[in-house]
Amino acid sequence: MVEFNETRARLYHEALTKYPIARLEDIEVMKTYLNPMPNDKILGIGEGDGYFYKHIANAIGIKGEHLATDPSYEQLKNLDAKIQIAGAEEIDVPENYFDKVWTFGAFHHCPNQTEAMRRMYRTLKPGGKLVICDVFSGSTLAKHFDSQVAKYCATGHEVKFLSESFAQSLCQLTGFKGEIYDLPLQWHFDTLNDMGEFIYKLHAMTKLSGNYKEKLKHIVRECKNILGIEETQKGLALNWPMKVLVATK
Repeated sequence: MVEFNETRARLYHEALTKYPIARLEDIEVMKTYLNPMPNDKILGIGEGDGYFYKHIANAIGIKGEHLATDPSYEQLKNLDAKIQIAGAEEIDVPENYFDKVWTFGAFHHCPNQTEAMRRMYRTLKPGGKLVICDVFSGSTLAKHFDSQVAKYCATGHEVKFLSESFAQSLCQLTGFKGEIYDLPLQWHFDTLNDMGEFIYKLHAMTKLSGNYKEKLKHIVRECKNILGIEETQKGLALNWPMKVLVATK
């Protein structure tokens, strides 16, 4: 996985702190597909600054266990949780231990996705569940990352997006049985300026030229052209289409 430097980690945290309701649909996806239950032992891959952590902790209770991993110390350093600074290919975890392993929006950062899947398979109990929510190749979201984030992000964005066929191949190669489902997610904002600022900070698009107002206008324009923006009862919705691979050991 690509590490977040201090600037990107700070801006990422600022985005989620200032706009806490933008990604509420992501939380609902986690609850639906990961379905954390009391006493579950859960391994989180690429947990970042722990956006999902408190929701999972509340669900599994004090007798449950949640290990948050990420290759970036800057992301995990402020998380009050059991952590491990490591990419998915390098995690040091016991075999046949966790009930569930999950990752949201991070698997495309894995340089060696086959090894990452092998490690996740080994650490799951027999019958355990793997949930990978991510951007898939060929989608408008992949286009957004490749044409905007890769160009303007402070750390770049050289990644490997899964295709459905390769995701199924990874399952077969590593022993999983999996199914893939569409996630027609939307992120919600009160104003276009809020949307632009959230995306700017979340992806640390500091390489954009112009003043701050011009940068936000560029982001909103490209989001509209590539992803689409809708008016809803909740305000403005930015389309954020992902997929989820749900697999069992």
